[in-house]
Amino acid sequence: MATNFLQATGASTAGYFSAVTTLISSELVALGTSSGTASTALSASTFTSSGSFGQAIWGEVELTLGTSSSAAFGTGAFVSGWFSRSIDGGTIFESTSNSSNAGFPRPPDFVIPLTSFAYNSSSVIYASGLVKMPWSPCKVFIQNNTGLTFPASTNGYALIKLGPVAVQY
Repeated sequence: MATNFLQATGASTAGYFSAVTTLISSELVALGTSSGTASTALSASTFTSSGSFGQAIWGEVELTLGTSSSAAFGTGAFVSGWFSRSIDGGTIFESTSNSSNAGFPRPPDFVIPLTSFAYNSSSVIYASGLVKMPWSPCKVFIQNNTGLTFPASTNGYALIKLGPVAVQY
C-alpha cells in the first residue's frame, strides 16, 4: 500500500528517521549568557533523501551538557535556536547578530527550557515540542539565555543535536 508518510528506519538509528546530527558544538565553548553564536553552514545535501535529515519534516532537538556543574541555572533559563536559512543555495543567509537575536524579527525555531536542577555531563535536555525542519541550506544560531556561561573546556563543551522523526500515525 502506498503512503505519504515517512517510515521510521528502525533500531540502527535509535528510532529516528535517519541518524542524529550534531547542529552546533565547539562554537558553544565559553558562550556567555545573553550571547549568541552561529554554526558553520549546513549544506543543501544535508536535507536530501541521502543526506543527514533524509527529507524529514519534523525533528527533535536536544542539548547535551558536556561537563559536570554544581551551579544550577536560574529560574526561567533557556537556550534559543534559529535556523538562519539561505534561499539562494548557501551564499547569503538570513541576518543574525553574534551578540543577540536582534537580527531575527521572528520567534526562535526552537527553545530548550532549563530548570534550577544541577545538570551533569550525561544530562540531555530536549526542546519543547517537535521542530519544523529547515528545507534549505542554513546555519544554526544559538542564544544562551541561561544566566551562566557555557563550559570553557573543549573536551566538555555543550552541543546541540537534531534527530529527524517520521510522522506518527
